[in-house]
Amino acid sequence: MATPETKGLPASCECGYIRLTTPPQYRGMAHCHCTTCQKQSGSAFGTSLYFASDEVFPLPKDVEEKLSVYTHLADSGNTMRCYFCPKCGVRMMHSALLPDGTLRPIMSFKAGTIDGELDWKALKARHIFTRSAKMPLAAEWECFEGYPPDMAQKPKGEDGGKEKEKGE
Repeated sequence: MATPETKGLPASCECGYIRLTTPPQYRGMAHCHCTTCQKQSGSAFGTSLYFASDEVFPLPKDVEEKLSVYTHLADSGNTMRCYFCPKCGVRMMHSALLPDGTLRPIMSFKAGTIDGELDWKALKARHIFTRSAKMPLAAEWECFEGYPPDMAQKPKGEDGGKEKEKGE
């Protein structure tokens, strides 16, 4: 089994049209309960693995040519880029442009697109934006109403976790 510490993880959409590999080093994992993640996942939360943007972008030309991108303005002032397969519609990953036009330093792959097994226990996923949670949260889970302190250290233009109801 490939792990983020070795060579990255293979990821693909449901129909297999989009295939790519994550960078070797992940920066964290979160179950996000914001209303945007609820809508995009069609569930109570969206689960993402975080990576450094400069290790993903620019995308390989063959992958970039296949992906479709849904772009929208987030409450933070960032422009969200939501990458998905044009054939089966599966959301693959997210990135954001800051208000000054630079790429946000962290991007995310949707955890469900990772092929093979993830060591979920070792990844120690946190629950974020739980103020919008639609399910009970266990007392033993690490939960944050907004961004956790290490994620709230935002570049210029980010809201520090104050509001994230319509964008990451």
